[in-house]
Amino acid sequence: MKITDIRTDVRKFRFEEPMKVAFATISDMDVCLIKVETDEGITGFGEAAPLPFVTGDNLETVLSVCRELRQALLGMDPRSIASIHKVMDKLYNGNTAVKAGIDIACYDISAKSAGVPLYRHLGGDDSHVHSDVTIGIDTPEKMAEKAQEWVKKQFEILKIKLGEDIRTDAERIRAVREAVGEGVSLRVDANQGWSVKDTLRICPELARYGVDLVEQPVAAWDYDGLREIRERCGLLIAADESCHGIHDAIRLAAMRAVDVMNIKLMETDERL
Repeated sequence: MKITDIRTDVRKFRFEEPMKVAFATISDMDVCLIKVETDEGITGFGEAAPLPFVTGDNLETVLSVCRELRQALLGMDPRSIASIHKVMDKLYNGNTAVKAGIDIACYDISAKSAGVPLYRHLGGDDSHVHSDVTIGIDTPEKMAEKAQEWVKKQFEILKIKLGEDIRTDAERIRAVREAVGEGVSLRVDANQGWSVKDTLRICPELARYGVDLVEQPVAAWDYDGLREIRERCGLLIAADESCHGIHDAIRLAAMRAVDVMNIKLMETDERL
């Protein structure tokens, strides 16, 4: 099987309402759908969703780099995914969103070629995706209202964006918990917004309201801070912005700095 073409299709999305996190407010998003075609008639679909302040690239760079990658990947077997990445990484450093889009499309082709769903092709045995829904930073009252709306839509796991003043953040998580009751799992994501000191101060309040997990409470570079928080907080601690690739994951694991690593394909620098 050989790649015969790689096509792109830009789609623009505007959120129903802005999503505020600790370091930005997002109201819309441009994504690039990537279609990889083969000589055997099997087509794979992927998505590149760049976010400049997260992935370091944008829609223009995705389209430009994809044109160059297309020329280099024509004729390759899309199922040889490790080789695909070697070629992409040799041509361009970073540019993780477009590489992820091509990667996803190649996995789509590989699963279709094998005649099985992708989750089974990857070794999974559960076709159900257990996911959360994110609630952006707002007033405690509005976040509680939004939480109730999502629970009515059958979501059982809520990710609550925090990362501002810890007193207000504590009020936010209290309001959400009181609004949804005890049967809903709550996770918080501070997006690097707290210091180690503030995280340790707010952790008892988070525990009081049954928070399951605290994601990226401190700056991405502060691995020692993550380890201190994990050792003293008593809640599960997750890395997000601190984990952009294999070497980050190895370092976090060796330091026992976190309990969980949140892997986002759009941000990942290296792949096995």
